[in-house]
Amino acid sequence: MSKPTPIKIAGAMTGTSCDGMDLVVISFSGNQMSTSHFSSVEYPSHLRKRVLDFQTPGSTQTAKKWCELDRDLGIWYGEVFKELLKTKKIDAISNHGQTLAHFPKSSPFGTTLQLGDPFIIAQMTGLTTITGHRHGDMAGGGQGAPLAPIFHKKLVDSLFKKTSSVAIHNLGGISNFSYFRRGECQMAFDTGPGNCLMDLATEIHTHGKMNFDRGGAFASQGKVDADAITKILRDPYIRLKPPKSTGRDDFHITFLKKITHTTGINLISTATALTIETIVDAYERFILKNQLPLDCILFIGGGAQNHFLITSIKKRLKNIKIVTAEEIGINAQAIEAQAFSYMGFLTLKGLALGGTWTGAKADSPPGLIVPGKNWNSLLRKLHTHT
Repeated sequence: MSKPTPIKIAGAMTGTSCDGMDLVVISFSGNQMSTSHFSSVEYPSHLRKRVLDFQTPGSTQTAKKWCELDRDLGIWYGEVFKELLKTKKIDAISNHGQTLAHFPKSSPFGTTLQLGDPFIIAQMTGLTTITGHRHGDMAGGGQGAPLAPIFHKKLVDSLFKKTSSVAIHNLGGISNFSYFRRGECQMAFDTGPGNCLMDLATEIHTHGKMNFDRGGAFASQGKVDADAITKILRDPYIRLKPPKSTGRDDFHITFLKKITHTTGINLISTATALTIETIVDAYERFILKNQLPLDCILFIGGGAQNHFLITSIKKRLKNIKIVTAEEIGINAQAIEAQAFSYMGFLTLKGLALGGTWTGAKADSPPGLIVPGKNWNSLLRKLHTHT
């Protein structure tokens, strides 16, 4: 039997932090995959402001403005991919898009919204474009998040072969972890705020000059509002049992102002403590109190570079080995983009992207495919993978 023809997919992720766009190129050949490119592109300030303004509670943006933002994000994505094509040969694009809203508990199905018109991307690049990764899972009764466990399994298989129980913890705008035991995902959910509240507090303190607290330098100097910690641990979402997922709709600036009146670096310290306490609470309540084994936690994502945050979590979870992607020599920032590149490949094969951890049915539809000018040649390559 002949070998499958490699399919190169550019995966892209713009998370809830709105700090940039992470890009990878992965070549898929059967069960083998290899990453040949990673880069990060800064978010255009005018687009970032619009995205955050649209997510402000009580926003009264018109339907026309929503459509224009979808178009303009699509143009930006298309320009980034066109630049990538100058140096890299690509067969398809798998673009997560920018999350603007996420309501997983709506009835009868949850609903989610990621903007960045894929038809514009396909037209600008000529390449088949895959998007809408979360919608199929939600149509199948799932939360639509977290989806990354399907890729985290590959990390577990390659990095933790001798470890019986491990959690892959992503610290993006929202914090979530995937818990694996004997190589299989047993549980995965959003624990609550990741970087989103810390970033907002930093922007407020620095009057927009900085949009994140590098290394936790500010947080380490301030005083934590203990009452705010008590309030967040009573929050309905934090108390909710998995499967569950959340976003900026729940943890936004008005939420922060509602639970604390601190200012300056004290606001940053308090926002950081909220992330720390909700993470620790999730492990204690859903893993440790249920006497589930946990040998190691691997922290990935932008927040894994916040040394104060990681050190604080280590102090709270003393009996668990905690490492960051940086410490074991892997690129923490690339993993989410790699995950969506992989999900693009699964979508081309018609496979579901979620799992039992989201609450979805096993036969849920995958993402959305917009055929590009290369669709027929891509189909021929894909045929060798069947």
